[in-house]
Amino acid sequence: MARNIQGSIPVADIVSGEVVRRGRPVRITGEFGDRDAHAVTVSGGGSADVSFEGDALVVDTSRLSIGGHTIRVDGVPAEGKGKGRQDASFDVVVVDTPAVVDDDLAVLHATRMRIGDLEIESLPMGAGAEGVFRDVFKAISRDGEKAVTLAFDQIGERIDIDEELAALAKRRQERYGRVEPALFERLEHGGDVEVAVWASTRDVDLPEPEKSDRRAAGKAGRADAARRKEWNALGEKLAEVSRQFGLDPERVDQAAPVVYGRLPADAVRKLAEHELVAGVFRYDREGFDDLGDSIAVHNSDDAHTAGFTGSGVNVAVYEPGPDVTTNLTISARYQAGGSTSSHARMTHGIIRNSERNRPHGHAPDANLFSANSYDLDAIRWAAQDQGCTVISQSFHRDAEQTSDSLSHDDNYKDWLALHWPYPTIVEAAGNGGSTEFVNHKGYNRLTVGSHNDSASAMASDSVFRNPKSSHADRELPEVAGNGVGVSVLSLTDSGTSFAAPAVAGIAACVQQAAPVLQSWPEGTRAVLMASAWRNPSGGRWRADLVAGVDGRDGAGTVDAERSTSIARSRQGRDNAGALRGFDVGTLRSADLDGSGRTTFRYRITTPRTPLFFGSHVKVALAWDSQATRTDILFLSIYQNTLTVDLDLEVRDSAGSLVASSASWDNSYEIAEFDAKAGETYDVRIRRWSGSDDVWFGIAWTQISTLFDIFGSVQTAPVIELGG
Repeated sequence: MARNIQGSIPVADIVSGEVVRRGRPVRITGEFGDRDAHAVTVSGGGSADVSFEGDALVVDTSRLSIGGHTIRVDGVPAEGKGKGRQDASFDVVVVDTPAVVDDDLAVLHATRMRIGDLEIESLPMGAGAEGVFRDVFKAISRDGEKAVTLAFDQIGERIDIDEELAALAKRRQERYGRVEPALFERLEHGGDVEVAVWASTRDVDLPEPEKSDRRAAGKAGRADAARRKEWNALGEKLAEVSRQFGLDPERVDQAAPVVYGRLPADAVRKLAEHELVAGVFRYDREGFDDLGDSIAVHNSDDAHTAGFTGSGVNVAVYEPGPDVTTNLTISARYQAGGSTSSHARMTHGIIRNSERNRPHGHAPDANLFSANSYDLDAIRWAAQDQGCTVISQSFHRDAEQTSDSLSHDDNYKDWLALHWPYPTIVEAAGNGGSTEFVNHKGYNRLTVGSHNDSASAMASDSVFRNPKSSHADRELPEVAGNGVGVSVLSLTDSGTSFAAPAVAGIAACVQQAAPVLQSWPEGTRAVLMASAWRNPSGGRWRADLVAGVDGRDGAGTVDAERSTSIARSRQGRDNAGALRGFDVGTLRSADLDGSGRTTFRYRITTPRTPLFFGSHVKVALAWDSQATRTDILFLSIYQNTLTVDLDLEVRDSAGSLVASSASWDNSYEIAEFDAKAGETYDVRIRRWSGSDDVWFGIAWTQISTLFDIFGSVQTAPVIELGG
């Protein structure tokens, strides 16, 4: 850390980013005097009293607001020749909790939940929570070697949270069996219902998909064809069994072990009890467009100037086809004819168009495909028949607005992301009121919220309400894009519908810059999140999450120029140190030490000369839900859940923790910190729980805190996409 005016090294009794109970004093030791107390500032809301006690400056957190704060010790003119000025800063997240954690542990993540008879309710970590609740923490020893989960009740007594969650799972099993809860409630009305039936693959012995971390997958191989053949055969067997229960099979899926059809409501539970059935879900074939731009706000023009236009990347738009195809170049369509809309004209055109004297979209040289149907078979066609590695969706099913859990569509698309060609699927979060859930809730894709033309505010109707999850800390959407006042192909409209294809187009540019990412949606997701250096709403992702603030913008606004710069800087494990970079690969148990941390690390080195007044570093990690890969059965129920929980840690050259991200229920983590000039930081992944091998992507970049904010945002002209 930086030295104070008298030459000592200021040291805080917290690690940077630590979660502390409001009222807990933060002590910063060094050769300070009374006159140095005035040099301490605390940002983030509320007020803090600073006093000098012994050899320490003491920051009282009693009047700080809940959420993230930065405690900064600003340098003052030093006594003595050549002393200069020095600063030091420490991040902290303040919460209100009755729990008291031992001083030898540092809390890195916190969540508050209320466990009901069948559901979990997420609560903010502030004062005034009534009734029974649980505060759950991830904590590590101050040397980082020990990791522990702690849970307390509403009066601060320790409880066994694993036991309580297991009891909840048992109650849900007894209530729903293998029937999706949303479908279970529908059965009470009787009549026939449309269902999607997943087959159990417990007895199927097929090797897991493998992909190179050095090159794109290209065409489907023999192993991919063998798996598809096996899933199809299993589906045909399931269809035959289902007929015995009154199901009239409409279609056996060609990509996953699923059968679709109509079934009398009173027969659903009986079918669900069959040993060949893993789960029965509601199937909805209808879709509703997500209605409610600029190339410049995403810096896509800079990426294009650098030569990254999506060339060679296959991109699909999944929804009915465009009503007018003038100025659209479409490589292939799922079906001839079919329904069309002006909405689809815009979503196609935002990615690629040939309108004269107008910007030609975010990926003007991509190969554009139209998966022109609401049917799930259209997205399967785009991925597995056409080899599209980026797919944009801007519609939702009716029940996805009101359901707090994953739908059959979510399970199916997560499955697609785990099989050749491993597409990056980008979806609109939805538009509506505060009671509406983010429409798409899968783990292996990207959900996009909508912001204005300057990335200074989120659209008021951009949906951000989170789904239910086991530890009540799931956070959606993951990123944000411009969806307000978008103009293209003689049309202008607003909504998350138009933010999603903007991000999809940028994803294509990223995959052109690093072709290996065409087979690594985990890496594409990480690169896009790491590039998001502007937050149109709220504070930093991690601080908001810990405080229980439902984030509207996710990681922030995706930036094409930054994304492609990151994608051009592939780094390997134990790299020498780089300002920006990414990597992809498989994380195995053999890669971990006794503390659960990777034996390898990624190194970030900042320039010796600071850019203006300092820099900010953002690191993103993404991985997959494994449940859809081999049909994991949890308590005899098919569920798409995370089986591996990964966290991020960043330490400086002295070994001090400077940033972390340690949520439970997300398939990504985001760590941020203000960096020092000429420093090298080590980034390591910690596996908090689980034992499966898992694919992951990691990415990072540095941001000049003054130049980028004033240079890129305020002086860049807004360029519309047409119209």
